Formats: sequence, structure tokens, C-alpha cells
Amino acid sequence: SGSAAVFAAIDALESGRAKSALVIGAEKMTDLDTHEVTDVLARASHLSEEYEKGLSFPGIFAKYADAYFKLYGDQSKALAQIAVKNHENGMLNELAHLQKLLDVEFCLSESPKNPIVAPPLKRSDCSPISDGAAAIILTTTPEGRMKNVKLRSRYQVNDYLALSKRDFVKFEGPRLAWQKALAEAKCTINNLDLFEVHDCFTIAELLSYEAMGLAEVGQGWKLLEDGATKRDGKFPVNVSGGLKTKGHPIGATGVSMLVMAARQIAGETGSLQLNKANMA
Repeated sequence: SGSAAVFAAIDALESGRAKSALVIGAEKMTDLDTHEVTDVLARASHLSEEYEKGLSFPGIFAKYADAYFKLYGDQSKALAQIAVKNHENGMLNELAHLQKLLDVEFCLSESPKNPIVAPPLKRSDCSPISDGAAAIILTTTPEGRMKNVKLRSRYQVNDYLALSKRDFVKFEGPRLAWQKALAEAKCTINNLDLFEVHDCFTIAELLSYEAMGLAEVGQGWKLLEDGATKRDGKFPVNVSGGLKTKGHPIGATGVSMLVMAARQIAGETGSLQLNKANMA
């Protein structure tokens, strides 16, 4: 999702091989129909265990949701609240693909406009098929830096590709990456003012709350009940609208998340701007 390009650029800067780097992420997805897009994306899964058995990414994240629900009860309302929140945020983002408000009742109900995609996930739980591009300049030269914006840490962790080797609820790869990144930045989760997380499906955002340490495992729903992750809450998550509404053009997504965070810190997001955005 463009994140690998960002890492490669930082490697070049830290090694001294470059002083500045332009990172561009782009993707055009809408030339294919939904079935074709789903098939292409599925090839990024474990081929012998998942793709060759017809398991798509909605199906993969449905397995995450199903495992979570079996342990901690039906969290369909929490997933609906995530979708509603991100649609509300997307209404303030002129670049968001989906400019439409949803309510919890619509997201909870199966209907012709909100069919089941992969049980228990409905269409309202899924990010859209989108076209998009994003770019960011990374530099070690002071005169080239955006006001007040610098990278304090970055960390990348590998998880098992095959689902059969993963713990669906612990979200171990993201959890370890967060722990390492926070340690490298010499801060805690409570020092951050906003979060852009990969909500390709609503269950991914819910699991991210717990992987980040915003909530204990199985307790992420509490953040939604008290509005903690809304734009005016203690932990604003995906104030850009997230992948859920600004779209998920695969190659552009990772770069766009960094762009949205940097623009918040620089105070350049207009109607999206938070009152406090010092660390993201």
C-alpha cells in the first residue's frame, strides 16, 4: 500500500545515499469489475491455503470478525459505529471517495443496499474500490522540511502469511509494530493526538484499537460507546475518513495515510483540522 516505498526512501536518506526523496503511490482500480478486483487482490494472500481455495480478502477479514465475535460476543454494533464515524469524517474531506452519511441502523441491517459480503461483514464494513494517488517528499535538509513535521520513528514487522498460523484476535504483527514504534519514538500511545489506521474493513479498525493499546483485548467497543475515537474524542482515529470513505486505491493508501497525518500536524487540512495535532 505504498508503505514499502516510504521505508525504502527513509533507508536511502538514513544511509546518506540521498538527501531528499519523492515517494509516489498510485492505483487505478475502477477499470475492472468487482469480481475481477476481488480476484486480483486475493492473489496477495497465501496462494495454496487461501487464493486457490477461493478465499477473498473480505472472506479473510470475515474470519477475523467471526473469531472475535465467538470470543467477545457479537460486535456488529461496534463495526457499524466505526463505519458511521468514518463516513461522518469523510463528509469533511473533499478528497474522500464516498460522500454519504450512514447511520447505525442501516449498517446493522442486511438490505439490498447493504448486502452481506462475507458473513458477518456487510457492504458497509468494506472500503470501496477506488482510484487515487498521493505523494510526499522526505528530506534531511532543514530548508526543505514542512513546518513542524518530522518522522520520529518507523517500524515494520512480518507476520505469518498463512492464516492457519495466525491468532485472529491478538493481531500480533500490528501489535508488535506499534510497541516497537512507540519505544523508538520514546513516547506512549497517550502522547499521540490522532491516528490514521488501515481500516480496509471495519473489523481491522476495531482490532487496531486493541493492537495499539487504546483498549484491552475484547474491549475496543468501549471506545466507540463513549466516542473516544471520534474527531472530538480523546483518541481521534481516521479523521480523514479512513480507507472506508476516502477510498483504498491499494498502491496509494500507505502514502496517503502519511500525507493526511503530516498535513494535520502542519495545520493544512482545512475543515478536517483538529484543534490539537502535534503528534500522529
